[in-house]
Amino acid sequence: MFPNMDLILLALLYCSFISCALLLAIFVTFNGLMLAFFITLFSIVVIDVNDAFSLFSLYFVTVKANFELGFVVILWVVIHEAIIVMLVLKPLCERMVSEIKVKATQFIKIVEDTLLLIKTERY
Repeated sequence: MFPNMDLILLALLYCSFISCALLLAIFVTFNGLMLAFFITLFSIVVIDVNDAFSLFSLYFVTVKANFELGFVVILWVVIHEAIIVMLVLKPLCERMVSEIKVKATQFIKIVEDTLLLIKTERY
């Protein structure tokens, strides 16, 4: 229908291939530049934070020691209160254990009586 239509389509295909290759190259270059930008930005932030915290490093040791001391004091208070609670609950626990012992001895006596009754009925 059109003269040299196959050559025109081949040229169009060649141009689209070149366009895709150029777009891919632009995309890779853009991603590389963005990665370099973010790495640079991150390094600047890290350097600035390091400079800012170097001023507070003298106070950090004191704050760390205060936190450790506070943790030890809190732990001591919790253990002290737990010991008080255990001493208050000790008679309750002993009473419960003695009740369980009484019930267990009653149950053992019932089982022994039942076994004795079964043995006497057999003979």
